[in-house]
Amino acid sequence: MKTEKIIVDVLLFILMIIEFSRQYLDPTIHEIIGICLIILIIIHLYLNRKYLKGINKGKYNRKRKIMLAINIAFMAVFILSCAFGLISGQFIDMGNLTTIYLHKILAYLSVILLGLHLGINMNGLVKKIKYKKAIFPIIILFGIYCLIQVDFWNHLTGNYGFAMITENIMINSIYYTGIVLMIIALVNLKS
Repeated sequence: MKTEKIIVDVLLFILMIIEFSRQYLDPTIHEIIGICLIILIIIHLYLNRKYLKGINKGKYNRKRKIMLAINIAFMAVFILSCAFGLISGQFIDMGNLTTIYLHKILAYLSVILLGLHLGINMNGLVKKIKYKKAIFPIIILFGIYCLIQVDFWNHLTGNYGFAMITENIMINSIYYTGIVLMIIALVNLKS
């Protein structure tokens, strides 16, 4: 894998996780990070143009169909979340409570899709992990703990208007990283 791809992917992951610490960020910083995410996604797509060009080529087995569906869903949710975020943000400020809620719900859905996207796309790397049978259950249990700590379900379903205050930005980031890692582990349980 090229160094540029790794750098872009790591930055994307870090910034996405930081965005879930909205309650600790100045609104301007949250919006700037969101714009940086849009730019990084465009770069990510450019760096993965070979995959995009190959979508109409070859045969589609079950795994490839699932991967494409997840990638399309992730992109659609990401675009919509960004659009609602930009509309609701202080720069455009044309949003209302509905656009804010939609931005938040879609952002929480993107956590699930991020885990699925990484879980499928990192399958080869995950296969190389030693002691998966011991490590994955711990990761899954920690992920469940993280889901509970951030009350993920109520945020995903829109029952809460805004994110809960946990401990601090680091703890909050660890919780969301734990959720993504849990999904990656679940996707790769049989590999």
